[in-house]
Amino acid sequence: MQSPKRDPFSAPLPPALIYAAALTCGVLAALALEIYLTGAGFDPANLWENSLSSGTRDLRTAGPWWGIAALAFIVSGITAAALSRFPPPWHRYRLLRWVAAGVILLLLEDITHSAGGSEGVAAGVNLAVRLTALCLAALMALLGAYVAVRR
Repeated sequence: MQSPKRDPFSAPLPPALIYAAALTCGVLAALALEIYLTGAGFDPANLWENSLSSGTRDLRTAGPWWGIAALAFIVSGITAAALSRFPPPWHRYRLLRWVAAGVILLLLEDITHSAGGSEGVAAGVNLAVRLTALCLAALMALLGAYVAVRR
């Protein structure tokens, strides 16, 4: 008598893969929000330079940073929770995955199409602010994934 074939995808996903996918999704969502905020007039580099020159810090300066951190945390937490709790053969969700990927692609295209460049900010300041936002998003995404997997 032959033993039944085991599905190669029935084993749970490795934690490193869950963290990597969650970190990637969280950082990409935060970068998309940063691009959207830049197009809407809330450029983090411009706002940061203006607040440092005037000496006052208000919600207009801190709001985009909190938004970037919160979105990275939430998106990575949702991604990590979904990957760690649902068993891997996702064959029945194939159509849903394609529809979700198409919607995400259209949203990203709309965000990048409507975004404009930042004027009046030195290239070094712009680079430093963008790298700081990237590091903040990565840290918060990793924290969100950790919290979601541990629960």
